[in-house]
This record gives sequence, structure tokens and C-alpha cells, in this order.
Amino acid sequence: MSERVANAERLVRELVDYSTLTRSEALLRRLEVLLADFIICVSSGNRLYSGNSILKHDGAIGLAARLASQSAFEDKDDLDWSAVNHPGSVVFATSFGITLENPSYRENFLNSVLAGMRASASAAHFFGPGHRRRWHVTATAGTFGAVCAASAAIGLDGESGARAFHLAGANMGGLGQVSRELQGTPRFNRAAAAALGVTSAFGAYESIPAIENLWDGDRGLLEAFDLAGATSNGALIKDGISTVRVRTFPATGFIQSALLGVSQLAQLHSAGGELKRLTVTVNSNVFPALSDPRKDRWWNLALNSAAAWASKDPMILTPAPAIEGLVTAVGGDIPLGGAHVLVETTGGTYELTVDQAPGLNLFVPEEVTWRERKWFSMIGLEHSEVLDCAKLIVNGKDDNQTWIKLNKFLREG
Repeated sequence: MSERVANAERLVRELVDYSTLTRSEALLRRLEVLLADFIICVSSGNRLYSGNSILKHDGAIGLAARLASQSAFEDKDDLDWSAVNHPGSVVFATSFGITLENPSYRENFLNSVLAGMRASASAAHFFGPGHRRRWHVTATAGTFGAVCAASAAIGLDGESGARAFHLAGANMGGLGQVSRELQGTPRFNRAAAAALGVTSAFGAYESIPAIENLWDGDRGLLEAFDLAGATSNGALIKDGISTVRVRTFPATGFIQSALLGVSQLAQLHSAGGELKRLTVTVNSNVFPALSDPRKDRWWNLALNSAAAWASKDPMILTPAPAIEGLVTAVGGDIPLGGAHVLVETTGGTYELTVDQAPGLNLFVPEEVTWRERKWFSMIGLEHSEVLDCAKLIVNGKDDNQTWIKLNKFLREG
């Protein structure tokens, strides 16, 4: 047996061992925020989408797919740059899909979300960058997150949980093409991952036969999906929560760092001289999607950077046509998620590099303010009620009334 195959099999064994889930106070406090953000994203999407939904009335599998899709309706769901994926949109959709449809499983909700987030992050790191170049990792690693969340939700034992992984692994997919076309297309990959995760766990519960050799050979996952089989100093497990960010600024996640850098330089230097040129550099691999004139303003690096300079506030991106002609947006040797900003004014030249995208330090005052402004813009004052519900379920203090409220937000808005 090769080392990669051995690591893959160990990964599954460790992921279905729920006794090792991390439940630190700091992690659970972060989870409260991430769950609230997910619920608000879904609720806002529901309010904006006026059409009928078959999925939300189609049992746990359909509801999980619906919630996953709706969470990304506005492209504001969470983001983990360390794994380059959106874990909560798939994992939380799976956990809520099952527990809203099957109240008897609500006592397993915390285990479900912790196990799912851990599995999604661990799989994304294990799969590696070569995999991400061809496949949509939110869909593939997300499927692993979903199947683990679903297995924990219905209380599968280790053997059945591993069977669920094999059922899901034999059927997962998600072409990376969606990350090039964007314009909302990744929503369905999220939905499909959540649905497959629930289906696989339910299938394992019914002892549906699964392939034994999931990983090895020319038809196994390792080769078919170009998996690196990566470890971190021999370790395979990531908690999946400590590295997740809330996307707060009203533009694509690929330019959050740029907006932060531009607004910070504007606050410091816009009064010291007239703007002559603003140059914003982001990762060269994602830049084409951020400069494509066929995409709407949400994805446009140059236009949103001009707006951030004008407002000096990354939360306010009102068009600033007087500045747009002074902005140059380019791709370069910048880490994914980061940005470099160079400003030339009549008073001098200034630059700033933002290595870490905003949204990770959930409890610093500035982040709290941004997040609350985002939430208020989406569902108004009801965002505080959502956060209260998230705190109750994470701390095991939820009751039937809590779930009635959650059902309203997640199904109706």
C-alpha cells in the first residue's frame, strides 16, 4: 500500500471518529458567528428570490440542496482562504436540512456541524492545489464535509460512516469551470455536494453496498482527481472553523483585501493631495475574472477600488466615475486573497500590502461593526434574533421555539 493510500484511509478513519472533535470555547464562539452568517445569507436570498421552490419541500435531501444554493445567492457566504473553499454553505445546509426535517436528530446538531466543517477543511488540504486547478473544491471537499455532517447528524457508527464516504467519493464531482464563469454558477455545485452528502449517509444507514477500493489505481480518487494526499507535519486533520472568514464587504471575496487596502490609504492620504493614479494588484490567476467586462460590477476590481477610494469605506461601494479613469487593476505575484495597493497623489506616493484578507478576526471591534452592517443590510434588525438562535443551538440551550424561528428564516426568509 502506498503512503498516499494509507493516508487517505487514515483520513477517513479519523474523520468518522467524533470523540476527537474539538469543542474549545474559542471555537464554539466562532461557530456561533459562522452559523448566524449562514442563516442570514439564506434568509436574505429567500427574500430576494420570489419564485416557487420544490426543493425546500422535498425532504432532507432537497432542503439541504436548497439551503446550500440560497446561502450563495448573493455570493456573501463564508470563505476559507487556507483551503480556498466555502465550507459553511455546504456543511451547515446539510446539518440544517436533516435536523429541520427530522427533529429527533436535533440533539446531534453540534456534532454534525463540527464533524462536517472538520471534514471539509481536512479534505480540501489533503486534496491539494493540483486538484483545485481542475476541480471546484467547494464541491469536492464540500461533499466530504456534507457526508460527515450527515453521518454525524443521524448517528452513524464508524463503519457506516466510512461506507458513506465511499458512497459519496464514488459519485462526487464539480468542474472547476464554474470558478471561471462565476456569475452565480457555483451555487449548484454547493447544492449538489450537500444533496450527495445526505444521500450517501442515508444510503449507508440502509447498508447500500459501496466500493471497497475508493482511492488506489487508475480509477481511484487519488489519480482521477489529481489528489496530492498532503499532510501537515504528518497530521491530516484541520478543525475547519478557526480559519474561516466572514465576507463582509459588498463585492466578491477575491477583492476584499484590495478594498481594505484602498480604503485605508484613502483615509490616510486622500486629503494630502489630488489623486493621480491608483494601481491595485491581486493574484494573477484570479485577475482575469476580475477584469472581464462581461461580468457585473460585483466582480470588477477596478470599479470597486475606485468606489472604495471615494468613500474611504470598504462597506460603501457607490460608483465613482470621476475616479475610475485613474485606476489601474493588474494581476501579479500576490498570494491568493491578498492585494497590493499603490497610490500616487500630488502630495506623494504611498503603498500598502494586505497579506491577510479581512473577516478572520471575528471579535475585534472593526470586524464586528462591518459584520453587523452587512447583516443589517440583508435582513434588518432581525439579524440579532438570528445570532441569538445560533448561540442557543451551539450551547445546547435551544428549544422548540428556537427551531420554529430557524425554520422560518431558512425556509421563508
